[in-house]
Amino acid sequence: MSAARRGRRPAAAARPGLGLAFGLVLVGLLEVGARIAGYEAAYQPDLIGGWRMVGEATDKIVTGTREPHRFHLTTNADGLRTTLRRARSADRRRVAVMGDSTTFGWGADEGGTVADGLGRGLSDAGLGEVEVMNAGQPGYTTVQVARFFAAIVSEYRPDLVIVFLPMHDHNLVLVSDLEHLRGASGLLPRARVGLATRSRLYEALRRMIFPLATKPFLVAGQEETAEPRVPRVSDTERAQVLEEMAATLKGWGGRLAVGHLPFIQDLTSASPQSRPGSDWAAAWTAETGTPLVDLRACCGPDGGGLVFDFDPGHLTAEGNLRAGRYGAAQVAALLGG
Repeated sequence: MSAARRGRRPAAAARPGLGLAFGLVLVGLLEVGARIAGYEAAYQPDLIGGWRMVGEATDKIVTGTREPHRFHLTTNADGLRTTLRRARSADRRRVAVMGDSTTFGWGADEGGTVADGLGRGLSDAGLGEVEVMNAGQPGYTTVQVARFFAAIVSEYRPDLVIVFLPMHDHNLVLVSDLEHLRGASGLLPRARVGLATRSRLYEALRRMIFPLATKPFLVAGQEETAEPRVPRVSDTERAQVLEEMAATLKGWGGRLAVGHLPFIQDLTSASPQSRPGSDWAAAWTAETGTPLVDLRACCGPDGGGLVFDFDPGHLTAEGNLRAGRYGAAQVAALLGG
C-alpha cells in the first residue's frame, strides 16, 4: 500500500464522526435559537388540569369561563364539596363519590349534586346513617382521582368509593398523566416525553408541521391529527391506579366501585349508549370483580331537559338528583343494607 493511500485512511474514517459532531452542534444551535425566540416546552401540564377547589369556601358564587354558569358553592377545608370532616363516628358509614366536573356538579347549586341525590335515596331506603361525600373535582382524569384519593380522600376512611369514570381520560396529549407523575417506561415513550418536556426545538418543529400543535389536548373522536399523541390515561394506566386504590381501601375494610353517569345521549335514548371506556369498564369489572354502578338508564328517553341547554355536558340539579336517587338501590346492595 502506498504512503498516500495510508495517509488518506484516517481522514476517511474520521468523516462520520465529524458529520455527527457537526449535526449535534447544529441541533444545539437550533435549540438555542428556539429558546431565544420564546418557545416553551411542548408539554405544559398547567394547561391540562389537575387543580382542586379552594378550601373553606362558604356560599361562593362561581361563574363559568366558557358557558354562562352561575352557581353557589361551599367546600370544606380539603376543597371537597361537602360539610363532612375527616373524623367520623363509629356508628356511621361513609360513601365517597369521585370523578370530574360531572360528579362535582358543575353548574348546580348546593344540594343539587349526584352525591346529594344518592344520599337522599339511601335515606329513603332506610340507610339514613350513611354519609355521602362529594369528592369530585373539575377537570380530573382517573389518574388525578387516584392521586387525590391517596393524598386527601383516604383520610376520610370511606367504606365505599365510587369512581365515575371521567371522559378526560381519552383526551390526546403529549405526555400521559401517569408519565408526568411517575416517568415514562420504555425507550420510545421516554424519548417522546423527553422531547416534549425539554426541547424547544421540538415545539417549533411541531408548530410548523401539525396544525393543532398548540392545543394542549385534543378531544378524541372530534379533533384528529397525525401527530404522535397518547391518551391522558390509557386502559393499562387506568387499571393500575384503580387497583392501587382498591388495595388501599382494603386496608381498612373499604371497597372500590366504578361507575357511569348519564350523558345527554343516554337521557334521550331508551337504553344506555356506548361511550369511550365503557367496553373497557365492562371487561375490567368482570375480570376483577369490581362493582359497576351504572346510572346511564336513570332518566331516558325523555330526559333531554336534565342538562343545561347551553352546556349539554353537565346535568342540572334535577338531573343530578334523579341520577343519584336511581343509584341508591345499587349502592345500598353494595353496603349490605
